[in-house]
Amino acid sequence: MRGEVSLTQGGSKVPVTIQRDTAASQSFILSDILPLSSASGVDSSVIVRGFGMQCMGSPLHTVYLESDLVTGPVVVGVRPCFPIEGVSFLLGNDLAGGRVLVKPEVTVVPMVTESNDRLAQKYPGVFSACAVTRAMAKHRPLDDEVACGFFIKNGVLMCKWTPSYALAGEDFGVVTQVVVPLKYRSDILSLAHDHQLAGHLGVNKTYDLVLQHFFWPGLKRDVVQFCKSCHVCQVIGKPNQTIPPAPLYPIPAVGEPFERVIVDCVSPLPRSKSGNQFLLTIMCASTRFTEAIPLRKITAPVVVKALITFFSVSGLPKVIQTDQGSNFMSRVFAQVLKQLAVSHVHSSAYHPESQGALERFHQTLKSMLRAYCLEFNKDWDEGVPLLLFAVREVVQESVGFSPSELVFAHSVRGPLKLLKEQWVGGSEPQNLLDFVCDFRYKLRRAGELAKENLNAAQKRMKGWYDRKARSRDFAAGDKVLVLLPIPGSCLQARFSGPYCVEKKVGDFDYLIATPERSRKKRLCHINMLKPYQGRDADPGLGSQRPAEPPVEEVADGVVKPGSACTLAVCSVGSVGVGIALETGEDDVEVPSKALVQGRLKISEMLTELDAHLAHLPDLQRADVAGLIFSH
Repeated sequence: MRGEVSLTQGGSKVPVTIQRDTAASQSFILSDILPLSSASGVDSSVIVRGFGMQCMGSPLHTVYLESDLVTGPVVVGVRPCFPIEGVSFLLGNDLAGGRVLVKPEVTVVPMVTESNDRLAQKYPGVFSACAVTRAMAKHRPLDDEVACGFFIKNGVLMCKWTPSYALAGEDFGVVTQVVVPLKYRSDILSLAHDHQLAGHLGVNKTYDLVLQHFFWPGLKRDVVQFCKSCHVCQVIGKPNQTIPPAPLYPIPAVGEPFERVIVDCVSPLPRSKSGNQFLLTIMCASTRFTEAIPLRKITAPVVVKALITFFSVSGLPKVIQTDQGSNFMSRVFAQVLKQLAVSHVHSSAYHPESQGALERFHQTLKSMLRAYCLEFNKDWDEGVPLLLFAVREVVQESVGFSPSELVFAHSVRGPLKLLKEQWVGGSEPQNLLDFVCDFRYKLRRAGELAKENLNAAQKRMKGWYDRKARSRDFAAGDKVLVLLPIPGSCLQARFSGPYCVEKKVGDFDYLIATPERSRKKRLCHINMLKPYQGRDADPGLGSQRPAEPPVEEVADGVVKPGSACTLAVCSVGSVGVGIALETGEDDVEVPSKALVQGRLKISEMLTELDAHLAHLPDLQRADVAGLIFSH
């Protein structure tokens, strides 16, 4: 790199050969280049160390440098010689910073460049302005022999562009598209997504499929809207489109034992010799004390009779929570609860999480019943009382006590306690008054600790569950899809609908109208719902757009203003243009930007929109700009 140095800005200049050293932290000049003196010195020096690992001092002087990278007064070190012959100035990072001169790269295959605007501005005599006027367009062939841009073929507006992966001079990968008018776009989207040969693919694959053959402004947005509003895709769902659950709302652990009980049925089980095939399960919400009653059938009268038998021991509860089973929703069940002054709370349909504690007990009880039947070869109903004793005796993890301790205020006498008494002897008899006082204290203290432990466990569970949860909400009149079991197969479910939301019940429950099903209204949890996006009368075109003006005439490759072809063109380039816009002038400067391609840098285009439309008259420029911003 060549440059000039002098003692002052207006002093005598001496040419120097500059070496840009990107590894040097200090710049140096040979001592014999300029007549350096104390006037140019800065009364300081710099210590440097080279490959010899020897430190040496170099005085610092101020000189004036003119080069391609740095120009102005600089402070440099002075050395008598350099290790590189022919170099008289070492330019380090202290002056040049990160600036370097890039060497031109020579490639075997020619690379396609976007524009030569900089070269044209620097060398206007070499690179003349390129423009396609009406006179030039009349003599050009109307075919697809254009490198990139819009052209007309057989009266159809076409678009041709070259992807980034295609090599220059090769036809492989070149995409030729038909610019589609508004009224045909929905048919093309339906053919690319809904047809049997399309397979209801996702947004990206459908977009790439359409882009291979067709193009119009706002294509990606129309594909997204069309796929999202597809009824089949919304009903079957996609593996990567999971519905985020609503935040967990734990049931507060308040109240006395058996003040609130949860009731459910387990069915069907293998028929025993006694004819039992069902289990009626009951759980106290505060103490987790459980009861399981084998039954032959679970009709409403049988369930009511079994519950009254249990309540004769535990007392009448204030609240009973059940699911929406037909036996619990019957008139008989409602009349009995009304006579007993018991409130009935039912959980959401097909949402077992509402009774999570009891459902978890079902899992444990079924596992214990399988082990009991396998080991003792007896019917399952014979082992239910024994297994219930084992469940009540063990400590419940969430409350920190066993259900028996919370109900009876002492640990029950089981096999292990019996063996311990035989080894160490029984406990001393206790005075009745002391026993009553101790009993009441233990019962009260155990209940307080159980509530604290249960609240802490619920907070931990909520924190873990809410990591992927998201709050959602529906309003009355919204259309939703509901996850319901398939008729005739209660173990399989899929989304059905669309149904209409009638009203919101509670924080997470909604009353849904299901007119074509046997139950006309259902109370559903929000986790069973997902929004339904309907399709407009003109599918795939959800947003309103200005109507396309009629095509007046396309003659000699010239698209007149106001035609449909003109609206499809976003910008006009200078290379390979087969269409010239009628501007009223014969010689028009057209910007040297390439024509609209399949994928554009939208942000850059919008920021420089005036420059791209500078070749148009004011009226046409305003029309095109309005069209672009409307989309």
